[in-house]
Amino acid sequence: MGQLGMKRRNLLAFAGFAAASLILNGRMTMAQDNSGTGALTRSKAALSDRALALPDFPGLEFRTALPEGLEWFESPQPVRDFDAAGLFTRFERLWLGYRPEDRDQLEISVYCASILPERVAIAADYGRLLARSWGPKNYGVDGDARDFGEVMTGEDDSGFGHRTRISVWRRGTDLLILRADTTLEDFDAQAPRIAAMVGSLEFQTQESADPIIEGLRQHELRLPSGASLRYPLPEHWQAFGSDTGSAAPVSAAIWLDKADEGGNSAIGIFGIAVPAGAKAKDAPLRDIATAMSDLLMQNLAPQVQFSRKPMNENRLKGFAPDAVQGLFLDRLDWTEGRKMGARGFFVLGPADVVGYSSLSAYPESAEAMGLAMHSVFVDRLVLDALREQVGQSAE
Repeated sequence: MGQLGMKRRNLLAFAGFAAASLILNGRMTMAQDNSGTGALTRSKAALSDRALALPDFPGLEFRTALPEGLEWFESPQPVRDFDAAGLFTRFERLWLGYRPEDRDQLEISVYCASILPERVAIAADYGRLLARSWGPKNYGVDGDARDFGEVMTGEDDSGFGHRTRISVWRRGTDLLILRADTTLEDFDAQAPRIAAMVGSLEFQTQESADPIIEGLRQHELRLPSGASLRYPLPEHWQAFGSDTGSAAPVSAAIWLDKADEGGNSAIGIFGIAVPAGAKAKDAPLRDIATAMSDLLMQNLAPQVQFSRKPMNENRLKGFAPDAVQGLFLDRLDWTEGRKMGARGFFVLGPADVVGYSSLSAYPESAEAMGLAMHSVFVDRLVLDALREQVGQSAE
């Protein structure tokens, strides 16, 4: 992204000035969270006696509820469609399940994949990537959990309407992926059967230690109020600059993804003092998110001219109902033609506004999507720390 464009003490002074003026002078409006998960309900049903053999992926062997008449057929086939994303070291379809007398009504494909730890992503984002090829339309995403997620995709316009439900489980460096395909005509009848398959799935072995999570390094940011925010990051995310300093009224730490050779990915963790007399309802989180994102760009790519296009903003689950919080998604258009994704989340704590601002490749290609997916995983690690430590009531 470029070399250091501003000394750290100047960085903090600029951030403090901008944040304090924004808190005092702005207001925030946000859309409510709308995850679109109605099509992805799950249910429980009696398990089949048979566990599928996955000898190369023993930790992924499972049993689940099967629709009446469904039979399993071995169908080993390597998957190369997503190589450009740079996420997988191995990706295979291993089994197909269907009723021989009426295969078009419902077909279940079982895939297993091994992932690169330095490119690990949220489970639902793997589903989004697969949906680009297996769909492509978005009819719902369930991304609440970090290591399990689902996407409903398909199409209506070709004259061969279909629905495809993609369910992804991550166990360490392996993924189990169930793909359920049905015609649009049969979808209403088959949807409850698919919901029971996904909701009833049980792995045959206890989950062993997760090397990805165990490999995270813990960091701490001292907030202007004197409190601390503790958060984990992967080992290959390294500090930008010599330390993670703090100065009233702002604290900041910036980290770069050293496994990203193109220098696309960065995250800044920020704590901003709440000025005396400021009211929670007046916290201008959108303006704060923009200022902190601009700050990252000024330090990581100081010579770049760009314009900002807001794409979406939302409240997130996992915080107190009255918490003042928001997620903001933007696209940065460089004058030279490059695009980047910018994400920011901030929440009002007892004495500080705390959150992160991150930058990544804009997901226009498979390679860029793979880079962005890992950056979003790192966002999620920080977000979960915020949920645990700053997710209290705004009162």
